[in-house]
Amino acid sequence: ESTAATKMNNKNIESTAATIEALHNMSFKTSAYPEKYQKQHSYYQNGGMRWNRLIHVIIAFASLSIFLFLLVNEVHVESQEEDKKTDGQSTEILYQGTPWRNERTIDIQTLAETKFARCDMHTVMSEDGQSTVNDWLFLEEMNAVNVAVVTSDRNFVVFKQQKYAIPGETLSPVGGFIDKDEAPWESARREVMEELGLGSRKTLEDIENVIKANNSNINASELQDNLDNKAAFSSLPKLERTVDSFDLANGNTDESESDWLYLGRYRTAANRGGGFIYTYLLKNAVPILPNGGTPQFQITGDDEAQQIHFLTVEETLKHLYQGDFQEVKWTATLSLALLRLQDDQ
Repeated sequence: ESTAATKMNNKNIESTAATIEALHNMSFKTSAYPEKYQKQHSYYQNGGMRWNRLIHVIIAFASLSIFLFLLVNEVHVESQEEDKKTDGQSTEILYQGTPWRNERTIDIQTLAETKFARCDMHTVMSEDGQSTVNDWLFLEEMNAVNVAVVTSDRNFVVFKQQKYAIPGETLSPVGGFIDKDEAPWESARREVMEELGLGSRKTLEDIENVIKANNSNINASELQDNLDNKAAFSSLPKLERTVDSFDLANGNTDESESDWLYLGRYRTAANRGGGFIYTYLLKNAVPILPNGGTPQFQITGDDEAQQIHFLTVEETLKHLYQGDFQEVKWTATLSLALLRLQDDQ
């Protein structure tokens, strides 16, 4: 019975295969149709091809329209973003300082920046390495110098001025940002020259020697009448900028400059940045520019109104006690300078 059933199944399979082959010939070989059916088949076949082509054209046109719409929209969005960036500002990277990162820094996202400052959001690894802080707000600012300037008669030369973030008037020492690739001490010398027209005795001597080397017979008094601050400073050899193991600039002075003392480098805000301040004391300051060290000196390099004041050591200490130097960096610089002067006695 099993053998008979198998033979019957085989016959059914063969019969089904023959039927499928016949249908295939009728569908795809027009020679199997009578002539009138061949024409009908050809008509529908050609009509299908025309509809197929029309559908392809419609799809292509729709695709092109969508592409053009997206392209125009993207250009419009980019144009709006570009307008926002260029609205009174340059699109290039503005901040001129070196962003802070160490072994705990995972990521830095810049929120806003100018030439002198930048606001970042840091992702920071915890001290034990077991977690991360994703919203560590960090404020970058260009590193700066503050200089306590003292004349040969032990008077401090300071400014009385106003500052945007300080209520009322404040006293302040000489200060300013350190230019890119500039040694901090060179920045300190430049700021004292630009803001007070003063310098060290060695600086004045170097200026005279440079001029004499250029076949000029100009004495010290004539020097003050014939040189402006830029010419005087540019005539001096510059101390090369060096860095320490943390890639931070060293604040050392020229070894031949006995009137200049480096008081140290300090971070403004321990966890939030704010740049580093390099502090100096210039003793025995002398005029090296016309009217240097007097209220008549024409200050350059700063667009803020500043009045020059002279304070004795006792007066300086009194103003410190009263909180009249209203920025902590200024207070630190003047306090360190007083301590060093006390050590010299």
